[in-house]
Amino acid sequence: MPEAALEAPRVPSSARHYAEAVFELAREEGDLGRWERRLERIEELLSDPELAEAVSSPVLSLGQKLELCRALLAQDDRLDREAGNLLLVLVSGGRTQLLGAIREGYQELVDRQQGRVRAELTTAVRLSPEVEARLARSLSERLRLEVRFRSRVDPELLGGAVVRVGDRVFDASLRTKLEQLRQDLLSESASR
Repeated sequence: MPEAALEAPRVPSSARHYAEAVFELAREEGDLGRWERRLERIEELLSDPELAEAVSSPVLSLGQKLELCRALLAQDDRLDREAGNLLLVLVSGGRTQLLGAIREGYQELVDRQQGRVRAELTTAVRLSPEVEARLARSLSERLRLEVRFRSRVDPELLGGAVVRVGDRVFDASLRTKLEQLRQDLLSESASR
């Protein structure tokens, strides 16, 4: 697939700092999966509409928000002290909306540590698992990393595929090829 223009990193720098701090804690503990589960549980907790509204409410004081979180933490046996501390830090800083990006950044760091990378595969139709596995192997060889796809379907591509790995895009979609052909024809006719 030809390589296309670079795109900005998907994890904002403010979330990346948190992700790096969590990753360092996980490495010190020697259990990367445990922090993955902690982040997932915090995200589940914050996905509750009432809690999300409360921690972002301008009506409640920071003290009230933290008190509410501490009460929830006391009732939730799936969140240990370390995860609770992260939740309290995010609420204190008004950064709970970054949690999804923090999880994404953390997963990127874990993947890098383990010699793999996640890629987004976009196709016009759903691919069979065999074809997807063949594409993953091919890209893995090219990048010298194990590639794991997150697949999505976009009928506007018409055919072919677009693969996004971090800030790199490999675009072999029929739509892009037709656009390139159109540009070539326009520039050729203009030069005559």
